[in-house]
Amino acid sequence: MTEYERVRLFWTDLNGVARGISLPGSEYEDAVEEGVGFANGVAELTLEPGLLDEPRYGAEGGDMMAVADPDSLREVSWAEDTAAVFTDLTNVDHSPFDLCARGALRGVIEDLRSEGFHPFAGIEAEFSVLQPDGDGDWEPYNTRCSYDMSAVDMADDLVRAWSDAMETAGSSVLGVHQESQPGQYEVNIEYDDALTTADSLMFFRHAAKAIARDRGYKASFMPRPYSGEDANGLHFHLSLWDEAAEENLFASETGNLQFPAGKHPAGESGLSETAHHFIGGLLDHMQGLTAICAPTVNSYRRLLPGIWAPVNVAWGPDNRSTILRIPPELGPAARIEHRVPDSACNPYLGLAATLAAGLDGIRNETEPGEPTLANAYEEDYDSLPRTLWAALDELAADEVLTEALGEPLVEEFLKLKRDEFDRYMDSVTEWEREEYIDEF
Repeated sequence: MTEYERVRLFWTDLNGVARGISLPGSEYEDAVEEGVGFANGVAELTLEPGLLDEPRYGAEGGDMMAVADPDSLREVSWAEDTAAVFTDLTNVDHSPFDLCARGALRGVIEDLRSEGFHPFAGIEAEFSVLQPDGDGDWEPYNTRCSYDMSAVDMADDLVRAWSDAMETAGSSVLGVHQESQPGQYEVNIEYDDALTTADSLMFFRHAAKAIARDRGYKASFMPRPYSGEDANGLHFHLSLWDEAAEENLFASETGNLQFPAGKHPAGESGLSETAHHFIGGLLDHMQGLTAICAPTVNSYRRLLPGIWAPVNVAWGPDNRSTILRIPPELGPAARIEHRVPDSACNPYLGLAATLAAGLDGIRNETEPGEPTLANAYEEDYDSLPRTLWAALDELAADEVLTEALGEPLVEEFLKLKRDEFDRYMDSVTEWEREEYIDEF
């Protein structure tokens, strides 16, 4: 039973879009025990939205069940007497549904737990707040830039509402600040087990949009909404702990890394061999990982040099020119910051693929090579894919990621994203007309 009058039942499709239904509180127990049925084809909706020409599940495919996870129940502060709950998708017979993103993350976590690792994650979520421009369109909420306190003051009502919504839901916001582009904010979501963190991000996206809309604004998690500005990332902070979640297995008493501006604690603290192998696995699979972590055509307008986004496959201590940064807080706080994911990334798939790549590195004792303290944009490293299509080809060829996420899920993800790319290629932009129409 639940004390709430209404319960919002959430599941996440392959694109990372939150879907579900609002139920009377009296139906909650059945949602936990049996689940709620949906046509299974909607798990592979395109962003258009529409259905693929050759979906895995068509009109004849039957139902899937969204089974509520009672551990994920949380209060919705901006709606009266309402809670939200996250679900795992199953078939009608309660066997796992092969296109469930949350289930894919559960599976990778189980693989890690079977080898004595407990994965934790924190998230830096960047997004854009827009306001009406008076002509029926939208423009950035402000004209400020990085860490500007006037921007925080201007948005005090929004900041308090975002923070209150997360606190009420049991997921702390560690900080909110103005990011580098006008109208861009970053919210830091508290470190927790990886599944809870993914749920918290999906809840925050829902909260941010609802709270902004209620006040006449729009919150957008589009990776790069404007030319000439920085873009919205979704940085993962990752560590593996022992089974009891008492010891950070990325920590080491050996001071094996140099940091450009020092480290905390000072002295001999560093990164463990396990952490090094985890880094090696991420670097080894980064080409395929990029398709999951930067999953839209627009994502590749972010992955460019000069706007503090990662471009080259390198790692380094407190180095924001690399794809993997090691923050200077070590000891129990030792972690790896994965900087490729952007604001459109499905957090379940992004974390699942990232953890699977790291686990593969641990299993194979993959060495990451030497870290760099230099500007990785100017050094000779392999580059990330420059387009979504190129990244999808890399994912299709990555057997480790395909096995970890499940072959059916990866096949449908590839179909969805290739369909998205084809629709993009069928659209001629204003830039192209300005560049070419009078020259040829």
